[in-house]
Amino acid sequence: MTDTSVVLAPARRVRILSLDIDGTTIRDDGTVSDVVVDAVARARAAGVFVVPCTGRPFQVGVGPVAQRLGLGPRHDGDTSAQAIVRNGAAAVDLPSGRVRWEEVMSGAHGPAIVDAIEAVGATPVVEEAPSDGARMFTWDDHLAHPAAKHYAHAWMRIDDIEPVPHEALRRAAFRTTWIGACGDYATTQAAFDALAPFARGRDAVELFWSGTWLSADAPNHVVGVRPSHVHKAFGLARYAAELGLALEDCVAVGDEMNDVEMLREVGFGVAMGQAQPALKAVARAVVASNQDDGVAEAIERFVLPYA
Repeated sequence: MTDTSVVLAPARRVRILSLDIDGTTIRDDGTVSDVVVDAVARARAAGVFVVPCTGRPFQVGVGPVAQRLGLGPRHDGDTSAQAIVRNGAAAVDLPSGRVRWEEVMSGAHGPAIVDAIEAVGATPVVEEAPSDGARMFTWDDHLAHPAAKHYAHAWMRIDDIEPVPHEALRRAAFRTTWIGACGDYATTQAAFDALAPFARGRDAVELFWSGTWLSADAPNHVVGVRPSHVHKAFGLARYAAELGLALEDCVAVGDEMNDVEMLREVGFGVAMGQAQPALKAVARAVVASNQDDGVAEAIERFVLPYA
């Protein structure tokens, strides 16, 4: 059931609608309902720019989802037809998939971060730069903690994660948008502490740890390492600026903790009904789940009346 306890509205005209994909725009079976497709079409007809904003790389199903939503260019040279991918670390043109820009980690940090992760017994996962492809790299299966594949599966990347030797991991870390330290609660907490020095000083990175929202007895945990201030709100702000707009002109809809900055920093953030309490706490409103067309509800309540 929809949460109607928050009765708020966007404070200014809505010009951009940012949609997370997994758990938001698509249902659990990977499909997009006709109801959501129709609502997105009406938002676009009202002059709203609609942009997918996802943790996926473009190569992992972003194009087909955008096509299903009717998000191709309206005309030659339409710069609004983009997707923000890799949790805000890159933007690509629709439907070509050409990388418009990317934010990679300082090459000086990457291999040292891998070494620090391995030193505490956590399993490193390295994501290659968007312009290099869609692969993720980790240890061989008999060495890697199950959390590595758990999160690869959660991020729709299970077919893209490749086991490689230590030196190959270090080489990949020279050009990466994200490095993960996977393991149990205690091991990833140790990794978080070991990586803290990289979050200070020149070319500082940003750390986030699943232990802040998952229980200690959860079997799979991760510490994420990304370039400082690179998250979905960062990518969305670049998209808005290219259109002469700002985050305050945006409504954003999401369901997971990688959406937290986006929902907090846009003009109006909306959490899906099945979202974790920590995400709902930063949202301005909560709608139905992805199984019950929550995106369509968000468009009806918070986009169309203010477009």
